Amino acid sequence: MNSRTIVLRAAVLVALVAAAVAALNLLVPGAGHRLASANPAWLAAGVLLEACALVSYVAFFHAVFARAPNRLRLRRSAEIALGELAGFALAPGGVGGPALRVWALRGGGMPWRAIGVGSVVFGVLFSLPYVAAAVVFGLGVTVGVLPGSASTIVALAPLGVVAGSVVLVALIGVALRSGWMAGPAAWKRNARAVLAVVPAGISELPRFLHQPGRLAGAFGFWAFDCAVLWAAFEACGGPPALGVIVLAYMLGQLGSSLPLPGGIGGVEPLMLGIFVASGVDSGLAAAAIVCYRTISLGLQTVAGVVSAARLVPAVRREQLARTNREVVSIRPVQA
Repeated sequence: MNSRTIVLRAAVLVALVAAAVAALNLLVPGAGHRLASANPAWLAAGVLLEACALVSYVAFFHAVFARAPNRLRLRRSAEIALGELAGFALAPGGVGGPALRVWALRGGGMPWRAIGVGSVVFGVLFSLPYVAAAVVFGLGVTVGVLPGSASTIVALAPLGVVAGSVVLVALIGVALRSGWMAGPAAWKRNARAVLAVVPAGISELPRFLHQPGRLAGAFGFWAFDCAVLWAAFEACGGPPALGVIVLAYMLGQLGSSLPLPGGIGGVEPLMLGIFVASGVDSGLAAAAIVCYRTISLGLQTVAGVVSAARLVPAVRREQLARTNREVVSIRPVQA
């Protein structure tokens, strides 16, 4: 991991975004005209909203990982959190984000178990807004309580994702209690230690749920980032119903799990298909998606690359200093 690699990956991401824009212009009638006539004021509003999303992400990261007994300065939390967002964008499947988080926290001296438990807490609580939106908007659009139209499969798909996550956690608990995982073998001990952070993280959740202010950053990130998509529609000609925007946004995030940098080539077609299936003009939807992805990925990548460029050498210096202290502490005393 070094600054040159980060910059090169950012350049690749820019090239992929440009290719996606060109593809949508060529393949979707009317998209090019919508983009050419996009309202700059609304695009500027989208940039401001995405900046608010980044601030929210940093606040939530700090709330989870800086609690006692861990010591984490706000500046370091911001560098890791923003670098993590860039890692999600630059590495296929988003694996760069968690990798940078673990490397930076461990490099700063945080114990492995604290990182694992904190990551479980972070993942679960960060998903809560997704679950809430799935229930409210998915069921609301399905039963007709909220404006907008979408097929039952599309509207309820986010609930399927939530159910799958619950099943996965349950399977981990079963695996930990199974006799097959017992035994002195090294790989079994390591597997039990890794899997044990899941129930340990789950047991920490009530402490956060009793302090709703700690969750504000998670809700803020999702709300502001989704609002960028709404602002993009406003810039390109007018938004569809809010329920349709939220559902397309939520399901579109699943495309980020594909082995593609930034989910480019996975998120866009998925969002576009949902919008078109919901009766939104394809040219309008394609133009809005391009604006949203350019603003969201662009700001996350720029902020993350700048943060990672500062973070990487700082963590390496701390690792070196800690190693030197350890060497001095075990050096035998001369008579």
